[in-house]
Amino acid sequence: MPGSMTTKIYLIALHTSLAGLLYGLDTGSIGPVTQMTQFGDSIGHLPSGKLGIYVSSILLSASLSSLCSGYVSDRISRKYGILTGALIALLGTVISASAQNFAALFCARLITGIGQGQSISVVTIYLCEIAPQEIRGTVACMLQLLITIGIAAGYFISYATSRIDSSLAWRIPFIVQACAAALLASGMVFMPFSPRWLVERGRIEEARMVLGHFHESYRVEEELQGIRGNVDETRNEDRASYTELFERRYIKRSLLGIFLMAFEMLCGIDAVLYYAPILFTQAGFTSQRAAFLASGVSGIINIVFTIPAQIWVDKWGRKFPVIGGGLAIVACFMAIGALYAIHGGKADGQVYLGGGKGPQWAVIILIYMFVANFAWSWAVVVKIYACEILPTRLRAKGCAIQQLANWLVNFTVALTAPLFLRASPSGPYFFFSSATLFTVAMCCFFMPETKGKSLEEIEGLFELRPIMLARAVGTV
Repeated sequence: MPGSMTTKIYLIALHTSLAGLLYGLDTGSIGPVTQMTQFGDSIGHLPSGKLGIYVSSILLSASLSSLCSGYVSDRISRKYGILTGALIALLGTVISASAQNFAALFCARLITGIGQGQSISVVTIYLCEIAPQEIRGTVACMLQLLITIGIAAGYFISYATSRIDSSLAWRIPFIVQACAAALLASGMVFMPFSPRWLVERGRIEEARMVLGHFHESYRVEEELQGIRGNVDETRNEDRASYTELFERRYIKRSLLGIFLMAFEMLCGIDAVLYYAPILFTQAGFTSQRAAFLASGVSGIINIVFTIPAQIWVDKWGRKFPVIGGGLAIVACFMAIGALYAIHGGKADGQVYLGGGKGPQWAVIILIYMFVANFAWSWAVVVKIYACEILPTRLRAKGCAIQQLANWLVNFTVALTAPLFLRASPSGPYFFFSSATLFTVAMCCFFMPETKGKSLEEIEGLFELRPIMLARAVGTV
């Protein structure tokens, strides 16, 4: 593929993935923001229960909007689905930045979640549909790269603004998010439509023009015919619906995608990302700024280990990162749980880690190793795989349900994590590692490899006879 075409695709992926940057900025900053003394002076101190409700509320509204994103992106296009999500997120972040009380902050967070749920759900579909098969994995994981950059930026922005002796200390992170949302919305006006969406709407010439920007001329008609054949095959069937995803023909891949997207969050990653200052305080950092800085280091590690996946995901395939990365995640959290079981304790309602500097530094290093292993494996591969195994006609609605499962589990984790982390020194780590080990076991048996296959070829993979599918499951 000519370099100029590849460059165009990457630039489009970079801009649309600003939806991930926006999400990452919130994820990285919300924990430090709610721990700032300036936030407490302005809004009031949030106890563990109230803190969990506020932090997780964005995920609840995001789950609802992600469910609607399938209808929205089918109706108005993937392009305008991302645009509307960005505008709603812009409204929410502006209200957050100017809020004078907790009620306003809470409502603003719900609005922001609606926008983020809409935009992120549609970006994954858009990138999978617009990218050539040779670089689809690399293009699609651009979203995760921008999420990790946003998380690290959120940590360090909060660390820098924590020195400001006014409410601007916690308002500036929301202002930065508003700027990111505005940039995403303004740029989406110039992005192309998904060629697969255009074909579904009968706009064949427009689809041919879009494909011409990203494929060599001799491949344009080949790609177009493949898409048209897939669309024509299902055109005489009933209108795509959510219930169809669970009919006999599609139920295996639908349940696999939902399972992966839900259990991705049960590895505990968002308990680490949202509440990193609490984790590092429990592990031995006594000052607020030291805990913030340690959180920022985890953000940098997140970026660094996402880059190899960005480069090699299409060579590694999908199954190896899920299984190999999952086992590494299990090892890290099992080790942390064991250290807390041996040396951990509670005093005045707070968890602490005893045993001196050795166990404390071991836990800190293991947290960093956990983030690194998640970054190169599950963070990148799960979303791509869950999206690409769905048929074109049902992809938007299928991804909406997958994202709903992801947001709801994420909401539950974010809601309960502050209480769980303060109730049991070792329990959270053993719970998350056990859930991850179960996911790895399921993927060993029920996850066919899709590396190097077009979206239309993946259709055929899941249409194979049972005995053929069993053989495909065994390939890595």
